[in-house]
Amino acid sequence: MKRAITLICTLLFATPAAAQELYLTNARIVDPAAKEIRDANLLIADGVIAGSPDRVPDGFRGETIDLAGKWVIPGLNDLHTHAYGNMAPGNTFDSPGTAVVARRMLYAGVTGFLDLFGREDVLYELRARQRAGKAEGADVYTSLSCLTATEGHCTEYGIETRTMNDPDEARAVVADLATKKPDVVKIIYSPSGSMPSVDRATLAAAVATASENGIRTVIHVDTWDDVWDAVEVGATAVTHVPHPEPMPEDLGALMAEKGVYSIPTLAAFVDLLAFIFDEEVLANELATRLTTPEIMAAYASDELRSSDVAWQDRTRGRRAAILASVKAMSDAGVTILTGTDSGNWATIQGYSEHRELMLLVEAGLSPWDALAGATTRAGEFLGRSFGVNPGDVANLVVLEASPIDDITSTQRIAMVIHHGVVVDREELLAESPN
Repeated sequence: MKRAITLICTLLFATPAAAQELYLTNARIVDPAAKEIRDANLLIADGVIAGSPDRVPDGFRGETIDLAGKWVIPGLNDLHTHAYGNMAPGNTFDSPGTAVVARRMLYAGVTGFLDLFGREDVLYELRARQRAGKAEGADVYTSLSCLTATEGHCTEYGIETRTMNDPDEARAVVADLATKKPDVVKIIYSPSGSMPSVDRATLAAAVATASENGIRTVIHVDTWDDVWDAVEVGATAVTHVPHPEPMPEDLGALMAEKGVYSIPTLAAFVDLLAFIFDEEVLANELATRLTTPEIMAAYASDELRSSDVAWQDRTRGRRAAILASVKAMSDAGVTILTGTDSGNWATIQGYSEHRELMLLVEAGLSPWDALAGATTRAGEFLGRSFGVNPGDVANLVVLEASPIDDITSTQRIAMVIHHGVVVDREELLAESPN
């Protein structure tokens, strides 16, 4: 049954080229779900992992690729991004649009991403084109809109979004959005914030209506009280980590009991000092290939590097508090997923997914758990079968070294396979979509 459902989903999402067969030999398979590494071969057909035979099957007419002991992981997924492009200090922008960003993401081994607010019509049309096999790049999943109070967060960007201010309005707004089949519903909930917010009753009505329509919910939160409310009304996931207060001891257990996911978005919240002061970040080959020189140069400005020492200390304190809360959630049994909030400062679309993995490990998660949050558990959240086993979607990244020995090895990409097709990575950066 699992294989049949996966095959149906794969055919819905596959490109016309996905019919090719591949036989990958001499691979070191990294399985985040089982937390094991095995030496094996992989047979891929119709965009799905078909098996792990010891030899080429009879009648095989596809391509055989000897991986020579390289490491194979499931494709990575960024579950919180705004994929218009990149932004840096000094009002510096690299805004090629979501279609180009999707290609950059795939170059970086990010085979899928969840856009949690952009231009609704653009996201809807690009997703439709992809699923019809008419657009390349990482798979687009999206909330399409951002549901918020009138003049609440998301309304300040000059992009049309959907607003709701009472339970009846919430039910109507979510029901209307549901006709466009968003992959999730995103709701802003911040009653104690500086901008207007929906109240708990409105949040509850929106979450319930999304659930009635079979759609998961991601709640933007600012405080631990916000998290409590989101968990108690039945949200699927919360995004961001409240700070500087530590997580209440019993909240993690409640989140785990209710199966509520956390999408911390560490990259956007704790990585700014690294972008300013760490030359390895500014010179990183993957980062520099995924954005413009102007974006990278903006972080190396004399003004930023001479920033107030007290501000730097506060920033380091915020980083420590956020990482500690992520570890506390993980220890309590909460499933942590990777999401970068790319599109904000201190992020580069595609590259920051790898930074997010590093930050999760720095917080105290094992490389296995960090990798699962970007792959198999991300698939679970999206209702997809991502992994390295028969029946899983054949979205794979081949690495030069083990990400379990060193999580930074996810950046050492030898090959990307997307829906069973070996990707021409250079072409992804060289050509613009139609």
